[in-house]
Amino acid sequence: MPPSSQNFFSILDHSPIGHFILDRELAVRYWNRCLEDWTGITRREIVGQNILERFPHLDDPKYRNRIEQVFSGGPPATFSSQLHKHFLPAPLPGGKKRIQQTVVTPLTIIDAGSDLALFSIQDVTSLTEAVNNHTKALQQLTIEIEERKQEVERRKAAEESLREMDRMKNDFISSAAHELNNPLATLLNYVQLFKMSKGDLPEEKREAYLDKIIGNINNLSRIVNDLLDISRFEQGRGIVLTRENRSPEKLIHELIDHLEPLIKTHNFELQLDEASTNQTAFDPLRIRQVLENVINNAIKYSPTGTTITIASDWNDQGVTISVIDQGVGMNEKQLARVFDKFYRVDSSAAAVSGLGLGMNIVKQIVDQHDGHIEINSAPDEGTTVSIFLPFAKAQYII
Repeated sequence: MPPSSQNFFSILDHSPIGHFILDRELAVRYWNRCLEDWTGITRREIVGQNILERFPHLDDPKYRNRIEQVFSGGPPATFSSQLHKHFLPAPLPGGKKRIQQTVVTPLTIIDAGSDLALFSIQDVTSLTEAVNNHTKALQQLTIEIEERKQEVERRKAAEESLREMDRMKNDFISSAAHELNNPLATLLNYVQLFKMSKGDLPEEKREAYLDKIIGNINNLSRIVNDLLDISRFEQGRGIVLTRENRSPEKLIHELIDHLEPLIKTHNFELQLDEASTNQTAFDPLRIRQVLENVINNAIKYSPTGTTITIASDWNDQGVTISVIDQGVGMNEKQLARVFDKFYRVDSSAAAVSGLGLGMNIVKQIVDQHDGHIEINSAPDEGTTVSIFLPFAKAQYII
């Protein structure tokens, strides 16, 4: 290169930016001290050499095409630190490569004897790391803010849940007092009638009074047993199951034979798999408790005169017992909470009494039989409760 050009470009030796010059044939015409330090390649070694011999990756079209455009009179080309961060691979003391931002500018020097291009490479490693650290800090801050928002929401939800539980417990205490008081008051009335009659009651009335007394004693017993069951489940002890190999269809017949004379308000339709000889092991007393609870709910929430269907269906895994009513049904919100303790479905169409324990106990009993229970319902379209009991062997378990 003529001296005047060499003197001009030697000024770049004092620049903290890496500079080198190529001619149209990609021969190195200049290599500054900064690049000597970065790459370990001296000016004496590389000047006059084709750049591709040292850095063959620059022959890639993503580099080569844009460099040739500069030699063809195109505008300066920029190789960003995001997409071309290692234009000339140059290691740092720790082993990492410098992150570079490169600009290629066309040069026309009268005494150079050739079209030239100046490559200016800025080390933006520290700047990039600072930006990345700042970005990470912002991301971390965003995460922490979101976590705090979620924590606030969780606390609000927990507080709301506690308030709801407190309300439900208050409702439960009120309902329990009401449910216990009604049969007690009825018992007291009939006992007083017996006392006042001094043994002179006609046989028909005497039998009717005794039936009322027995019925209310049974109601009290049911309430107390429900409370005891819930207490066992809450303590994690579960209930004692005595499984027997039995036909669920036979149990259903026994239950309906018992209920039909007592319940004159609804019709019962049985769609049982009578032809099946299958049996499975279950606790007959507890499964009867489950069915009584589900059927009683169907009666409570169905208009008088409608039909309650009880069906059974066997497959190779067990039996599904379904109770289908034509009642008021439930919406999605009510369905989501139907197994919650103390929860009772309230609607303008059906406001019924109870402690809100029955379906929770039903689910616990079915779960202990290794079965499951599903409920399908929609407002004004009735409810179907399906109880699945798997095949099992008779055994005595807790």
